[in-house]
Amino acid sequence: MRNIRYLTAAVVLYAFLASAAPAHAYLDPATGSMILQVLLAGLAGALLFFRRIWAFVRGLFAGKDSEESSSPD
Repeated sequence: MRNIRYLTAAVVLYAFLASAAPAHAYLDPATGSMILQVLLAGLAGALLFFRRIWAFVRGLFAGKDSEESSSPD
């Protein structure tokens, strides 16, 4: 009984994938450079974000001197 369900699911999936119509889409050469630019900007933004988070967490655990002891009076 279980094998029949898997077989039926496989046949339905195959029929669904085999009946797909062509997309007739066009990607010009600038699209690749635009995608690359978006990926690099996202990577740079993520690095900056995590760098700032790391500095914040490190500042929480770093023992900062009080302003009274560090002033040259």
